[in-house]
Amino acid sequence: MKKLALILMAAITCMACTKQAEKQQTTPIEEVVVVEETVVDEADDIATEALEEALPVAEQMPEFPGGMGELMKYLGENIQYPTKAQDNHWEGVAVCQFVVEKDGSINEAKILKSSGHELLDAEALRVILNMPKWTAGMQNGDSVRVKFALPISFKLQ
Repeated sequence: MKKLALILMAAITCMACTKQAEKQQTTPIEEVVVVEETVVDEADDIATEALEEALPVAEQMPEFPGGMGELMKYLGENIQYPTKAQDNHWEGVAVCQFVVEKDGSINEAKILKSSGHELLDAEALRVILNMPKWTAGMQNGDSVRVKFALPISFKLQ
């Protein structure tokens, strides 16, 4: 008798579960297609944003006004060796990364590799951020954002 009661309870439970599952049917196929289209649109947006990121290399790389010689001259004339760094004989090379924007302006400057001294790194960033506009990089005839890395050496004489 106990077995029969358990079997009946199990059967009733299964029937209840089946009816509940029928009420919670999945969405029709048309709605799933809409969701897939939305996902594709989001993927396209993400791909477009990725294309807007700065390129590491362009057909025509950005250039400081007057070329590399003028860039070295600019750095030599504008870097102010911090007094505390001089007093403590701090030297090093700060590798700076920045983006040359489509209009030639400098943006997103940061230290890729520290000189080992915060004051020297800060001075390198200050000089980078105060640079005049560059000639923008070009890709397929269009101006593009290009990432650029520049080592700035601090050496006492």
